[in-house]
Amino acid sequence: MADDAPALKVWPYPILAASTMLAIFLYYTYSSSGPYARVVGQSNKNLEKALIDITSDTSAMSIVVVGSSLTEHAFADAREIEDSIFRHTQKKARVLRLALNYMDFEIATRIDFYKYISKYPPDYVFLENFSFNIDHVDSASTITPPISAALLEIRNYIRNALGIGSADNFYVKWYTFDLKPTHEFYSDDFDSIIFKGLQSKKCLARKATKNGIANSTYDELVKRNTKVVFLDMPQSDKLTTNFLDQEATTKLDEVMKYYKTQHRVDYWQFPRQMDDACFTDGIHLNYKGAMQYQKWFVSEFPSIK
Repeated sequence: MADDAPALKVWPYPILAASTMLAIFLYYTYSSSGPYARVVGQSNKNLEKALIDITSDTSAMSIVVVGSSLTEHAFADAREIEDSIFRHTQKKARVLRLALNYMDFEIATRIDFYKYISKYPPDYVFLENFSFNIDHVDSASTITPPISAALLEIRNYIRNALGIGSADNFYVKWYTFDLKPTHEFYSDDFDSIIFKGLQSKKCLARKATKNGIANSTYDELVKRNTKVVFLDMPQSDKLTTNFLDQEATTKLDEVMKYYKTQHRVDYWQFPRQMDDACFTDGIHLNYKGAMQYQKWFVSEFPSIK
C-alpha cells in the first residue's frame, strides 16, 4: 500500500495549484472590479438616481416602500398605487418600490440604503416588518453575497459557453427597481410544496439594539418630517404568524412598542385574514391578494397624522 502512495515531494504541487486557484477566486470575488463590487456600484448609482427622481417633485407625496419578494408581490405595480392614492385622496403621489430577494438589515446596509434615504428623505418610508424586525434563523443560504455573486457569474459564463443559457440573476433587483413579479403572480396556481416547507419554518424577533445605523436613520428621517412605518404582510392562517412562537411574538410586540416610543416609528397591521386563493404559496400574494392589500394600504393614507 505504501508503494502506491504519491512521493512526498509530489504533494506540494497540487497544494500550490489549489492555493493559487483559491487566491485567484478570492481576488476576483472581493476586488473593486469584481462582480459584487459592480452590483453594489450599480445599486448605489440607481438608488440615488431613483430617490432624487421621486423627491424632486415637491407637488407630490414621495413614498418609498422597502422589502423582500413579499413586498414585490404586495406592491406589484407602483404606478397603479400612485393612481389609487390620487383617486382616494386627491393628492398626487410618487412611489418607489425597493423589493430585493431576502431583504434584511444586512442587505439594506450593503446597498447603502440608510445613507441614501437620509440624504434624500421622502415624505413616507414603509419598511416590510418581516424583513427588518425578524431574523430568519433557518435560512438555507450561508454563502455571503460577494461569493454568491462571483459563483453566479462564473456559472453563467460556463452555461453561456455551453449554449444552455444563463441562470436567473437575482442580483438584478439590487439595481433595477419596480420590476413586475414573475408569471406565478398572475396565475391561480398554489405551490403546495413551498407551503408545506413553510409550515416548519422558524424565526426569531430581532432585537432593536442590533440595528444601530437603522435606528439613527429613523431618528434623522423623523426630524426631517418623514413618516416612517413598519408594514405588516399578510399570510395564510394555516401558517404560524411571522413563523414566531408565543415567546418570540411577545418579543416582537415589545420591539414594535420600543420603535413607537423611542423612535416614533409606526406599525401598520393588515386587519384581516385572506383566503389561500389569494396567495401563490401561503405567504406571497398573487394578483387577487395584491389588489386587496393595495386597497387597504391606500385607504390608510387619510388617517395619517
